[in-house]
Amino acid sequence: MSLPLWFSNLMFWSAQVALLALAAGFLPRLLEIRQPGVLLVYWRVLLALSLVLPVIQPWHQLQRVGTMVISPSLTGVQVIPASGPAVTHWHFPSVQIIAQIFGVVILAGMAVRFAILAMGLLRLRQLRQASSPISRFAECAAILEEMRARVNTSAEFRLSRDVDSPVTFGFTPPVVLLPERFPSMNARFQAAIACHELLHVRRHDWTHHLGEQVVLGALWFHPAIAWLIARIRLAREQVVDLEVVRLTEERKPYLEALLQFAAGRSRTAPIPAPPFLVERQLAERVALMLKEVPMSRTRLIASLTATACGLALAATLAVLTFPLKAAPHAGQNRPPSGVAGGVSGGLSAGVPGGVSGGVRGGIGSGVAGGVGGRAARDVPTVDATTIWTDTVKRGPMVRQVRGLGALVRAEDSGNLIARITLPEVMTQDVRANQNATVDTKKGLVKGHVSRLGSSTSNETRSVDIALDTGLPQGAGADLQIDATIDIEKLDNILCVGRPVHATANSTASLFKLVNGGIEAVRVNVKLGRTAVNTIEVLDGLKEGDKVILSDMSTYDNADRIRINLQHVPRSE
Repeated sequence: MSLPLWFSNLMFWSAQVALLALAAGFLPRLLEIRQPGVLLVYWRVLLALSLVLPVIQPWHQLQRVGTMVISPSLTGVQVIPASGPAVTHWHFPSVQIIAQIFGVVILAGMAVRFAILAMGLLRLRQLRQASSPISRFAECAAILEEMRARVNTSAEFRLSRDVDSPVTFGFTPPVVLLPERFPSMNARFQAAIACHELLHVRRHDWTHHLGEQVVLGALWFHPAIAWLIARIRLAREQVVDLEVVRLTEERKPYLEALLQFAAGRSRTAPIPAPPFLVERQLAERVALMLKEVPMSRTRLIASLTATACGLALAATLAVLTFPLKAAPHAGQNRPPSGVAGGVSGGLSAGVPGGVSGGVRGGIGSGVAGGVGGRAARDVPTVDATTIWTDTVKRGPMVRQVRGLGALVRAEDSGNLIARITLPEVMTQDVRANQNATVDTKKGLVKGHVSRLGSSTSNETRSVDIALDTGLPQGAGADLQIDATIDIEKLDNILCVGRPVHATANSTASLFKLVNGGIEAVRVNVKLGRTAVNTIEVLDGLKEGDKVILSDMSTYDNADRIRINLQHVPRSE
């Protein structure tokens, strides 16, 4: 039995892409490339390379061979050549039928995917028609207008009872659908959400999302293609996240807004538009904003060069191991008419040059704009009004975790309880009966942890808090709350306010004020256990030292900075 040539090439191309995606996923981790702007260009180049791989590689030309037919004759044995195309032989039965079944399944899957895409577009139209515009006299209208001016982009904001999470779509004019509870949300949350969606509009991300849906529909059977598109979408959201934090200068409210929508879109049918938050992206998006890892321009260019070489090697290996085959021709041996004639120049010139040049050229343009301008300065000056500091103290420290949620009714008793959602890593020390404080926005309520939910696929857990004191007037089911859980009380601890990028049990590079506060020098500080706003100091600082807690990643290349105190108000 012989495998049809089209199916053999489809399998070999799929293997090539899988091998290339495996190398592409490993190299950024090995070389610690974490800048989302660079990674977005990187993953897009990889997807484009995977799609054009059949065109930029040489095809193996099959030769016509004779089939040996044995015929008796008076003079002995006669060999009669029978002309026919060479085929790849497989040693299991009914392979032709299997190939046909796979072909039907692939085509049926494509039809279903494109039908779903068409219904999704129709659903978007219905959602827009059923939504209502936000009145210019509404309290949130001023915030939306301010965000339009700050992002320098216009879009129509509308309220919809059919969405649980913001949804942005459309070409002209673009539309942002907001859940009905948006006007009642905190003003800082409203600003962060509006800024996020307007940045998607400015970047034309819905167009990219739609194109990715088409690729997914056509190549639904290939997990490596789906994985590459998932990495593109994660990197795109991370780019928008960092831009939101830069424009609003409100990191904490934006993180809390993300957590509020961690379980969103539960009532929304699948639609071809990027959601405000995909649950499986939560951990990586939050981790990047809490601990953004800088990299010098020189090191980044060196890492990208090494990555391009690694990808060229992986592509060459993939093409040599799984060569595509062209049917034989009566004339010259050449690839099918759909393949460019220039590919026949040879594997070594086609694939490595195409891969290396494509990756270096595509990523290089993104690097120049994304990471340039961070050259080292001798001793930069920082305005004291743009930073915040704290003094290292010794005393008690209460370890706490904080999460967002809502008041719900308990399954067993029907009484109101507070249910919050936390990243799983924050629940490691949460235990039953630990004291908690619930902020209902109408007053504080004391309580205790009653139950921990099981882990979910997006690495979060729910925590139920029983209420020990009565609720304030007007507080009821579905009210949005935030809660603080007391994990542990520590005595005689050396601690300081929590720096922006500091995490538990880590070493951080901080600036310590010296010379009466007019200068600061970089010191390595070993940190221990954390609370919501404070962190334990294990080594590198002593009681009375004063350190800068704000984000100083702009000065990563400086070991000393000057503090400009000129604009600081003087005490009488």
